[in-house]
Amino acid sequence: MSFRRTFSIALCLLVAAGCKPRHPYVWASDVPRTEVPVGTLPLRPGDTISVTVPRMEELRAAAPFEVGADGAIVLPLVGPFEVEGLTPDAAARKLNARLNGIVVNPDARVSVVNPRLPVVTVLGEVAGPGRFDINHGEGILNALALAGGLTEFADPLGIYVVRKYPKRERIRFRYADLTGGVERSADFELRDGDVVVVE
Repeated sequence: MSFRRTFSIALCLLVAAGCKPRHPYVWASDVPRTEVPVGTLPLRPGDTISVTVPRMEELRAAAPFEVGADGAIVLPLVGPFEVEGLTPDAAARKLNARLNGIVVNPDARVSVVNPRLPVVTVLGEVAGPGRFDINHGEGILNALALAGGLTEFADPLGIYVVRKYPKRERIRFRYADLTGGVERSADFELRDGDVVVVE
């Protein structure tokens, strides 16, 4: 094999390696539609929750509790009770453990009355990166608009959503699909904690 041919093959391999994404991803069109019930999500500051314990009149008549900035609610007879990061079921189990010795077979129930608005982060080649409150059901174009839109250096094929829950994944989008109303891209709903990255 000639030197020129060997050099050409090596150059092609280097170019191909250079074009390979640094991190794995899945295209938005390949992400299955999944609903994540609000009752399975970890509780966060701003969520409004209901807490009931059948044999505790103080809680039976209590109004819903808002999770504070410290991640806790204040319960009658219990005091500050941290729930941030726990699912409602996990928070109920934690409360049952706290009430043992105070209430016989407490059987606490925790449910979400009103989830807080999702907060997403937009980074990279946008005019005004930052953290933004969005409405439930809003998608990537809304988040990009809040961040001032793409800069002139943005890669229209390099828009990603980095998601941590219910599993870690990196989802890739084309700007043309978003603006063209292509299904699964334009209909993709952001969730609380999502990070939008524009390369």
